[in-house]
Amino acid sequence: MTLEDIKDKAIESVEVDNPNSTGFKTKLYEHFMDGTLVRVSFKDSSGKEGTNHVHFGRDGVRLYRSRDEILSVVANYKERNWFFRFLEMAGIGGVIAFILVVIFSVLLSILAFSQTQNNSVVDVIKLSFTIILGYFFGQATNNRGRT
Repeated sequence: MTLEDIKDKAIESVEVDNPNSTGFKTKLYEHFMDGTLVRVSFKDSSGKEGTNHVHFGRDGVRLYRSRDEILSVVANYKERNWFFRFLEMAGIGGVIAFILVVIFSVLLSILAFSQTQNNSVVDVIKLSFTIILGYFFGQATNNRGRT
């Protein structure tokens, strides 16, 4: 479906709900809640201006008559991509901590099963791993105590 088709379908949806309306104008917002949002402005039979929003998403077409409706949906929207949901939950610090813990865990696992002549490298990695874990667990405990 092209953008012009989306605009035409949005105008049709608004016309059905607002008969005798004229002067339809559209504004398109792409990549909005996994879809496309179209704002349709019009004049009703009494000459008063009105605005409706039509969302074309994965779940189909949905018409919003007021701004409050669309703001409520946006406020309660959950991201579908797992990475962005994790980022929303943990924050960028949590993502960095997760990556570092995974890297150090892999390094410690490899070093545990390999024969090394230099134990200072293993000690440095163990201390780094312990410091990072301690920092983030301390942050979590500190933040939990404030709420």
